[in-house]
Amino acid sequence: MLTHRLLALALVGTEWIIWALLFLSVVSLAIIIEKFMCLRRKRGNQEELKDLRLKIEWLLRKKDYKAIEGVLYNNRSSSAEVTLKTIKNAEESGVSFEDSLAIALSEEKLALESRIAILGTLGSNAPFIGLFGTVLGIIHAFHSLAMNAKGGPSTVMVGISEALVATALGLFVAIPAVAAYNYSVRYIKKIMVTAENFARLVGFAYIKVAAKKD
Repeated sequence: MLTHRLLALALVGTEWIIWALLFLSVVSLAIIIEKFMCLRRKRGNQEELKDLRLKIEWLLRKKDYKAIEGVLYNNRSSSAEVTLKTIKNAEESGVSFEDSLAIALSEEKLALESRIAILGTLGSNAPFIGLFGTVLGIIHAFHSLAMNAKGGPSTVMVGISEALVATALGLFVAIPAVAAYNYSVRYIKKIMVTAENFARLVGFAYIKVAAKKD
């Protein structure tokens, strides 16, 4: 009895799985585009960061601390944001430079990693969703043959070929998602290394000089 009920569910077909995979492909593409643009902006231009560091060093010699914070605030790279957070945490909370830097880096990493877990999940599970659709399609094909024996092997072949579309679509969703996930993880590591080095060069110098302003 239970088998018949499960069979009835299986015979619903694979069309809903196809639509689900198409929806997931749109979601995956949107996240890939958004993360690519975000990470490119957060990485920052290396020449721009060099000029930013030189400008801050010049402002430090003038002891214009408000201008330095304004320059860092207006730059959207992770290097500038981590440095600004490190300075703010050290000044407002009184924590050491190392602790302040660790807090700023951890917060920035969490922000950069937002939504890439979705890409990892899609890359891992989309093929299984497609395979599930294929299995349902094969069940439907053999059931159709049993109900209409005159159809012959062609009935099964047509059903199986249609069912394999779900597997192909699952791979179509998974492959770009996995590639984008791996790329994002590696790119975030580069951003974090750049941000940490920049914060150590600029932030430490700022805190050291600012501590003597009184």
